[in-house]
Amino acid sequence: FLSLCYFGASRSILMSSAATSTTRIAVAQLCSTKNKRHNLLSIAKCAGWAKKSQARMLFLPEACGFIGETAAQTLSNGEPPTSSQSSEISIAHESSLIAQQLRETVQRCCEQGQQEKLDSNDPSDVKDLASSDPSLLQCLQIISRESNMWMSIGGMHVLRKDGDEEEDSSEAERVFNTHIILDPTGKVEAEYRKIHLFDVDIPGKVRLKESNTTAPGRNIVLCDTPFGRLGLSTCYDVRFPELYVKLVEQGAEIILVPSAFTVPTGHAHWHTLLRARAIESQCYVIASAQCGSHNAKRTSYGHSLVVDPWGEIIVDAGGVDSGETETPTLVTADIDLSQLISIRQRMPIHQHRKNAADY
Repeated sequence: FLSLCYFGASRSILMSSAATSTTRIAVAQLCSTKNKRHNLLSIAKCAGWAKKSQARMLFLPEACGFIGETAAQTLSNGEPPTSSQSSEISIAHESSLIAQQLRETVQRCCEQGQQEKLDSNDPSDVKDLASSDPSLLQCLQIISRESNMWMSIGGMHVLRKDGDEEEDSSEAERVFNTHIILDPTGKVEAEYRKIHLFDVDIPGKVRLKESNTTAPGRNIVLCDTPFGRLGLSTCYDVRFPELYVKLVEQGAEIILVPSAFTVPTGHAHWHTLLRARAIESQCYVIASAQCGSHNAKRTSYGHSLVVDPWGEIIVDAGGVDSGETETPTLVTADIDLSQLISIRQRMPIHQHRKNAADY
């Protein structure tokens, strides 16, 4: 039932230097809430820190811009379809207070680094966005441009649009959990709609039904960048290895798994699943995570990770089980595609999979 969406420029052009050099990337760990302005200021801090570290791309977790307390809040705060929003932001929005705050925060954090956390971390101290302000996506585009950085927007609740080929009439009242890639100019280079929805009931621990508010996507998505081909996924997708087989068949080198894992499932499976996806795909896996208490009903596990194609954890931002819950925070890692190529040459499991396709 899945189809392929491919985004990006010519592969030969993009890969001319990627395989011969390392690329620094930055992974944000957030504790998003229902206050979009507070969330955006946290993201702007991470973008400034990432720029100071000379990272070329910033990776944000699932639901980085909004985590509501009820299904009704999620639906009422759905974002406009990306196709309806131009990357050319109006003069009024460019000069808005939130746009100024975001640019100033990126600049200050780039100058001062993570030793200066800046401002209050309490969402109640920050006035939320007004209807006249830029949309969440437009604010993220402002951050991308100000930091001159590629960005993975790990998940936004995006409203349906008329005539959408990925929906049916039963999905009219639901949003799509949408993972978006921005280039350094703020242009939307790719968007992936989460396919596998988190409907789980663990008695006494966690009960979430994502399908109450969210419709499933149907397309797998890849995106070429100057430093490798990205295979997009989101959170609960990580439990379905067949998705990643399809991504690797289409040339994925760096797999993205932005997440908001619950504490019980994170403690049990988070590290194991991500290492397994890296080992079997022989890809880098970048998993930016939510961490800490979002509201009275929901807490996320944390442990933003980067895993190399051999399954080794390069960096781990820590999580609620280790007492490392300060957010926002940022970790960096260097991606070296020559290591990926070497591993695949020495153990060509993708060719072996093709050879065994008949069983």
